[in-house]
Amino acid sequence: MAICPHCETVGEELFSPCPNNDGYFLVEDDEYFSQTTDRWLGRQLGDRFIVASILGQGSMGYVYKAYQTQVDRMVAVKIFETNKVVMSDEDGPVSQDRFVQEARVLAKLSHPNCVTLYDFGYNEEGEFLYIAMELVGGISLRRAVRRGIKREAVVEVVRQVLMALREAHALEIVHRDLKPENIILSYRHTSNEQIVKVLDFGIAKLLRKDPGKRTQAGLLFGTPAYMSPEQCRGETNVTPASDIYSLGCMSFEMIAGHLPFDSDLPQEMVRQHQYEPIPKLVPRKGTELLDGLETFVRTCMAKEPEDRYPHAGAALAAFEEIVGGEAKSGHLARGLERLGGGAAPRRVAVPKNRITGAKLDPTGEFSRAKLLEKLPSSSSASRDEPRIRESGPISVTDTVPGTNNERASDPRQGLVERLAGRSGLIASALLTVAIFLALFAAFLYVLITG
Repeated sequence: MAICPHCETVGEELFSPCPNNDGYFLVEDDEYFSQTTDRWLGRQLGDRFIVASILGQGSMGYVYKAYQTQVDRMVAVKIFETNKVVMSDEDGPVSQDRFVQEARVLAKLSHPNCVTLYDFGYNEEGEFLYIAMELVGGISLRRAVRRGIKREAVVEVVRQVLMALREAHALEIVHRDLKPENIILSYRHTSNEQIVKVLDFGIAKLLRKDPGKRTQAGLLFGTPAYMSPEQCRGETNVTPASDIYSLGCMSFEMIAGHLPFDSDLPQEMVRQHQYEPIPKLVPRKGTELLDGLETFVRTCMAKEPEDRYPHAGAALAAFEEIVGGEAKSGHLARGLERLGGGAAPRRVAVPKNRITGAKLDPTGEFSRAKLLEKLPSSSSASRDEPRIRESGPISVTDTVPGTNNERASDPRQGLVERLAGRSGLIASALLTVAIFLALFAAFLYVLITG
């Protein structure tokens, strides 16, 4: 059922204007009831995108699923409120001009392993900026790393991430925030292959605050667990070698099952990246280490940029020399087969208009039946499974597919479920007490009668 999130008028057709002409559009009722206070739901952005549901929230903005009216597809839209993102350079604020300039550069990035940027803009009042991009189905690498992945999958993930970085570096685009949350394991139906998608190229630079201030830039331009030493020092003019360092940290984590540098304090982690020697790479139990792979990882993680591979093209060439025919595109599922708890490999199938089939879910939290129940029926060019998201906060550079703050469903339904659960507990307790009293009475009877 479709509903207007502003006046709650019910209608039949999704994404059609509200019958009351209040400027809002109809969205799915379950999306509305789960986010009744969201200010963007049902609104239109740039006369092109109708906000359909919220997917995540970060410190400087929100991530939504939206319907692009002209081409009849669903997209991911990031909305950044300008009062939280104050962009400037040494000559003063140039928010909108620099935003457009940087976004145009990112829009040139087109590669099967990169999430495509479709559109960008801002409203006339300067209230917000937005970026519309490809909506990808799949799971994040973070989720896979938590359970551990086989060698073939590690090799193929690294290879495809390097392919994405090679394309970006050739266009002089540096990711600046490469991490497992920004890498999605998906499926490409046109070529029948598992595919790795890299999200959020250049978003950190696009939305940086006061790049003339080294301390702020260092905090924004990455995630402490994967930041290069130069980023940790607060340098703003980072090179492709910084992405190579982040890739080395991710590769270390996939192979060893833990981060090379770890601490509960971000400041301590930043110090370790700058000064601590690279730990020995010890593979997880049951995992073999290919000859030369540790050398590759250590070269990626060299403290000084000039000691690393200068860009992804050079790193990819060195990587292929090491792994040879170890894995090829399309065989990623072989390395993920045990993530489902020993079951046969499951793949994310992406037909022409939506995701169907079993989700590649290493945690085993969602069965095929549950996933199919949650699939939307409206058409789109590419879909993300709704409400299947990772735990933990979402940063400004997290794109929703594969990330997650799992969102509650209809609150009324949740209340019913909670009451039903409490009733069951009370009934069980009463039954236990009754059995105890009966046994105690029988015991007394035996004592009295002899």
